[in-house]
Amino acid sequence: MKIRQLDIRDFGVFQGEKLENLGEGIVVIGGANRSGKTSLMQIIRNIPYGFSQNSNLPPPKFQYDVRCDLIVDEGNEVNILLKGFSNPEILYKNIIDNKYSNGLYNIDKATYRELFTISLDELNKSSDKEDSNIQSMLLGAGFKHIIKIPVASKELREKANIIGGTRGNPSTKMFKPYTENIKKSLEGRRKSMGLLDTFVQKKNIFSKLQDTIISKEVELLNSNNNIIKLEMLKHNYELNENKKNLEGELNNYLFNPEDIREYNIEKAKALKTQYIKELEQYNNDNLEFQSQTSKDKHTKELLLENKVEISNFYNGTSGIKEMRKNLLIIEKEYCEKTQALMNKIKKANNNWSSFNIVEEINCDEVEQDILTSNIENFRKVESEIVICNKKIGDFKIQRETLEKQIRPYDSIVYAKKYFKFTLFTMILGLILFFIDKLLGCSIILIGGIGTAIYLFINYSNSKLMLNRNLETKASIDNIEIVFNKTNVELKNLEENSIEMNNIMDEYRDILKLDARVTAEGIKDYFKIAAFLKDEICEYNLLKKKLDNEFSAICGYLNSINVLINKFDGFNIKNSKQINVKEIDIDNISNSCNDILLKVEILYKHLMLGEKTEKSFSKLSIVEKEIEEFLARGNLDIDISLAYNSEENQCENIILLLEKYISKGEKYTEYMNHKNELKIINDKLLQAVKGQRIGRLLQDEKRELEQSRDENLLEILDDLYKQYDSASELNYDYEVLSRDNKDLVRQLDDLKNEKQTIKDEIGALNSDEKLLKYEQDIREARSQLRPLAEKYAIYNTAALFLEKIRERFLENTKDKLLKGASDILREITSGEYKDIMPMEDLMQGDFKTVLRDESIMESSKGLSRGTKEQLFLAVRISRIKEIKPSLPVILDDSFVNFDIAHTKNTVKALVKLSKTHQIFVLTCHATLVELINSQCIQAQYFKLDKGKFTKSTGRDLQEYLKTL
Repeated sequence: MKIRQLDIRDFGVFQGEKLENLGEGIVVIGGANRSGKTSLMQIIRNIPYGFSQNSNLPPPKFQYDVRCDLIVDEGNEVNILLKGFSNPEILYKNIIDNKYSNGLYNIDKATYRELFTISLDELNKSSDKEDSNIQSMLLGAGFKHIIKIPVASKELREKANIIGGTRGNPSTKMFKPYTENIKKSLEGRRKSMGLLDTFVQKKNIFSKLQDTIISKEVELLNSNNNIIKLEMLKHNYELNENKKNLEGELNNYLFNPEDIREYNIEKAKALKTQYIKELEQYNNDNLEFQSQTSKDKHTKELLLENKVEISNFYNGTSGIKEMRKNLLIIEKEYCEKTQALMNKIKKANNNWSSFNIVEEINCDEVEQDILTSNIENFRKVESEIVICNKKIGDFKIQRETLEKQIRPYDSIVYAKKYFKFTLFTMILGLILFFIDKLLGCSIILIGGIGTAIYLFINYSNSKLMLNRNLETKASIDNIEIVFNKTNVELKNLEENSIEMNNIMDEYRDILKLDARVTAEGIKDYFKIAAFLKDEICEYNLLKKKLDNEFSAICGYLNSINVLINKFDGFNIKNSKQINVKEIDIDNISNSCNDILLKVEILYKHLMLGEKTEKSFSKLSIVEKEIEEFLARGNLDIDISLAYNSEENQCENIILLLEKYISKGEKYTEYMNHKNELKIINDKLLQAVKGQRIGRLLQDEKRELEQSRDENLLEILDDLYKQYDSASELNYDYEVLSRDNKDLVRQLDDLKNEKQTIKDEIGALNSDEKLLKYEQDIREARSQLRPLAEKYAIYNTAALFLEKIRERFLENTKDKLLKGASDILREITSGEYKDIMPMEDLMQGDFKTVLRDESIMESSKGLSRGTKEQLFLAVRISRIKEIKPSLPVILDDSFVNFDIAHTKNTVKALVKLSKTHQIFVLTCHATLVELINSQCIQAQYFKLDKGKFTKSTGRDLQEYLKTL
């Protein structure tokens, strides 16, 4: 089974990479560390199984996405899709019957990982760790199942030990309770054989005791009946006495026929109490009203007629107080605003003596813009005049400076200087000539040349000075022209300045400002005037608001005053009249307080009147209810109270109620006694009607001439007549109770003796016990048999498994590692000729036989490279045994091999590549060179940061050398 194509779309460093047209032999993929070789090995080892979440895989960019095309042994194609952590999707092409029911590779993931993906970690793990699972994978040949036999055998032995211990002793573990039951039953069966002699004698004694007990029970029953009768009489003795007393009291009551009816005494008492309460409330309220107002009835009527207005005005007092409060606040604000605004005006300009002067100033936006423009023009003219004056001054200075630069030139002066200097040098030369001719001639010559040079320089300077004087005069003429123009411009600006000063004077007159105020000051005053006008406007609004508030409160007070004037005669005698027209802003607070005080007094009187009226209304309702109540009672009295005085009417109502209550209470007392008598009779009947009491009454030989209840009461009455007092009844009861206790004690003794005899008879019943013992023995043996069978089965099965394992290991020990020995011999060039298993095949180690027939007892004595060669040989041997042939991955597994052993290992891989596809992942150029020299059909790919590039053996070798 070979991988033909690998499409890695998203896996760690690989993003959209492909390996196409892969060969069937060795495929070499070379690259530097962290280029993606290990990630590629993880992809190939997980192709048929899918990616698991708990494995240490490089993270995807989005989701794992790998596609693979496989060629199976018959040339058929299989497509595999791996998405995320889900199971791989496998599509079989041109395969009708599914031969891969156990999985595509027919081995589990762990076996494929340990055998076919060989990295340095796997080789070291095999040599360093004793793992029976890994050892079974390496040895193969059924060892995967053989390693499970010790565990299964141990479990079977443990189960057998739970049942019967190590040796199966029946007196231990689960066997013990059944064995003990069998022993007890055998002993009981032996004892029961000799107990058949006294059984008949005990039976006869038991029969006589039973007859005696029956006679005693009849005697006890009669005694109990008499006690029950006396207990009933004793228990109800007090009820019977109460019955006699009530019958005597009922005979003392006498009633007319009209008096016998239903009385509602509670209702009458409640009406009486309510009436008295309402009457007291009315009298108190009426007295309070008259003391506060007047005894005149018209006073209350007038108050109630104006109830709505008084209530409205009273409810509005808080609003009036709030209006007064707001008015005072506005007044205070108005006064403060007036004073503050006047102070601002005076502070701004003493000439502004009133608000009207400020209001007359036109400060609209157009006028303000014109003022700003004029001030800007004025400021511009003034600045230009300053600039012109400065220019004129500068021109004068420049002209004076240029005039000083003109210098006069005199040629005669320069000629005289030349003559004198020449004459001096010639005289000096002649004098020195006589002393030293050469020196004298030199002085004369030098003096002549120096004089000529001096004359030339002076001539040049004089010519330059003339030209400079001409230029200076021309500059002076230009300055003079500009100076004249500037003077003309200055005159025009002065005329404009005079005109702008006149405009500024007009603004000063409008704003009533002093002539000393500058243009900037005019602008500031203009702004101040505009600001003050705005504040004056707000001031006027505040004044208007004050007037409106004052008018509103005056109108409200006028309406209240009209109402108050109606009550001048009786309710506010000591208060003076208030004229609303005389109220002004100064006395509004006091006037308002006086009027509101009168409103509160009126409202207080109104509340008292309403309270009195309400009390009277409640009293009238109660009177009407009383009349209706008495009328329903059909009393033979006159309840018409219309012509009585109010005081007599109240007394009559109370007397009528008291009379009704007195008759009702007497009749109620009579009915209560009658009901008590009925209850006592019912209780006595209840006591008599019991089952036992009925049996007692049957003994009383009476004919039932009346109803059953009356007959029972008469019988009970006759029974009580037999006893003159309760003490006599108690004495008979105590005597009978003592006799009854003696009978009970005798009966208990007889019953105990009977039970003892019965138990002895039961103990002597040997036939039944023998049968029971036999049954217990059979039952214990039947329960013991399955446990014994289980114990035998578990131990036998464990023994069979252990023998099978021993025989298997003995038969296969010499044949296990023959192929691995040949491969190791080839890799080590015959240095190690054979591999032998350990005595314990499950131990993760091997013996090795050297060329000189010496035996290395453990791989721990080998070098690291030799140990890795040993386990590599075992893996290659095991790979050859597994069918179908699966892809093999080698990830730098030979780094600890020397060059000779690496070359031999490559030869072994070339042989393996004839049947298996081998992926060699490496970063070593030497390994690529060896493969290139020994395997012509090998394919080569360069891997760099997750990118594949097809290459040749030589190119890949050179590339790896540069790393």
